[in-house]
Amino acid sequence: MKNLIVIEGEKDYQYNNIQELVKDFIHLNYNEMSKEEQIKEIEKRAIANTVKDNVEMIMIDKEQIISTIDLKNKFIINDEYTYILSMLIFNKFVLLEEINANIFGKYMKQKPKKGNYIILNKFANEIMQKYIEDKRKEKNG
Repeated sequence: MKNLIVIEGEKDYQYNNIQELVKDFIHLNYNEMSKEEQIKEIEKRAIANTVKDNVEMIMIDKEQIISTIDLKNKFIINDEYTYILSMLIFNKFVLLEEINANIFGKYMKQKPKKGNYIILNKFANEIMQKYIEDKRKEKNG
């Protein structure tokens, strides 16, 4: 089995890493795009995937404190991780991660100790908060 399994409706897709998932779910050439092009692509896809939902799209910069932001009905479009996590928060698909893969799971406070896969949708808000805080720390050095 692969590290990531996406379940969308009746179909499932398996990936070894985040880059493979991004090529399928965002854009084949996403990693070759400039940061500006990546943001535009994410924003376009976010709008397309949430057109029927009451969703506010937001960018979180390095100065914002994520704990003060109400993430309810917010689609974060900073990068591929926040896009995927937002899709999970809005239940657009289900994402399973192999328990030892540490792709998204590394942002969890405590991982389940049973089973082979974690259903990331259950932890998407927690993962989002930790991911954004870690990114902010990286940028602030």
